[in-house]
Amino acid sequence: MSVENAASVGAGRGLERQIPLFVAIGAFGYIVDASVTYLLARKFGIDPFLARPPAFALATVLNFALNRALTFSHSKTALLPAFVRYVMVCGAGLAVNYSVYALCIVVAPSVGLAATPAMLPLFVACGSGVAMFVTFFGFRFFAFRV
Repeated sequence: MSVENAASVGAGRGLERQIPLFVAIGAFGYIVDASVTYLLARKFGIDPFLARPPAFALATVLNFALNRALTFSHSKTALLPAFVRYVMVCGAGLAVNYSVYALCIVVAPSVGLAATPAMLPLFVACGSGVAMFVTFFGFRFFAFRV
């Protein structure tokens, strides 16, 4: 087997391992994000647009720790530079994520759905799902430089 073929096989195995871990950690992050958003809106009466950023921040820090330890565990990048780049990627992901979330809140009434606290986890899922593609490749090729 040539060096190029061995490298592509190794990269494939990396993706076979990384993608399920990334999705599982993302699901955990979604649970944290959606739960905190829901609690802030429902229990504390915080506006849904303002309830989301602190929930997202908490999920981001938790997901960094898990992705660093599990998904991209072979990364040689020092902790602080990896975290800074991770947050940069999250910033791009947040722009996509929050835009989809806000769009859901705005569009929901026009399709017969009330933008109630009970609907917010669905809207968080929509934003998270779209942003997942942006963030995976940003983490893989920039934050952790696999």
